[in-house]
Amino acid sequence: MPTLLSRQSLRDDLAYVDEQLRRHTDPYDTLRLMWQQRHDQLQRELGEAEHDISSHAEVALLFEGVPVRASEEIRLAFATKMLDQYQSFVGTIAAEKGGALVAAKGQLPGGYTSRLFIKDMLRGSVGFLLQEPVPLQTSLVPSVLKEAIEEATHALDDLASGSDQQFQTRIDNLSPRAVNAVKKIVKTLSEAGAEVKIVGSDAEVKLDSNKVAGLNARLNELEILESYEEVPGMLLGILPDRRQYEFKIGEDGPVIYGPVSEDLDESYMSNPSRHPFC
Repeated sequence: MPTLLSRQSLRDDLAYVDEQLRRHTDPYDTLRLMWQQRHDQLQRELGEAEHDISSHAEVALLFEGVPVRASEEIRLAFATKMLDQYQSFVGTIAAEKGGALVAAKGQLPGGYTSRLFIKDMLRGSVGFLLQEPVPLQTSLVPSVLKEAIEEATHALDDLASGSDQQFQTRIDNLSPRAVNAVKKIVKTLSEAGAEVKIVGSDAEVKLDSNKVAGLNARLNELEILESYEEVPGMLLGILPDRRQYEFKIGEDGPVIYGPVSEDLDESYMSNPSRHPFC
């Protein structure tokens, strides 16, 4: 379970236990002793959760509204569309963090949208726990996908804040593809009459009906423009392990790196001698 979600659950349990302790004031009462033991246990678990820092990505998407029935069921078409659109948004940010130049349309570079898996289905507010596969070796550095999820959460929070300045600043910092991904998410929520709470390891955001309506109206007023620029230089080669190209700008310019298409990567791996830059 995402750290933030587990912390909140522990705090809710602790608040209930504290209420029981206030009701049972006799220090020799057996019930009070039981509640006190539970209180001490929750305090220990909460302390451990505060220091539990994972390097891989995990996030909970919790839904309410028309598509949810009896806090147990959710419409398949809605859930499928939301999961796909959310992963597209996070994948766009992850690809950009990985050094990719992402166009407003077209397929994302491989490896960025396929690494989130449904780990569990959550109850109460019906939702899903998404998780990146846990690496075999523990890393002290957060994965690109973990950072992308947290940035996506902060971006949605800024866009839905109601502040014109926060909205405009965040829009200016998002790529056209990321903005389009947000527009699709908000449109799906609006048309379905749904709300969503997104809980990551370090941050959370809730898009209720009012925020969804306001954000949908704002985003519909945006016009996404994209320009292209040709950069002369020399393709030095392909780095198959990283699925990146190595490109030197001009004659004496810096060397830059970027993602190659999956087709080119597979072609290079199958027969490197076919390519003139080998």
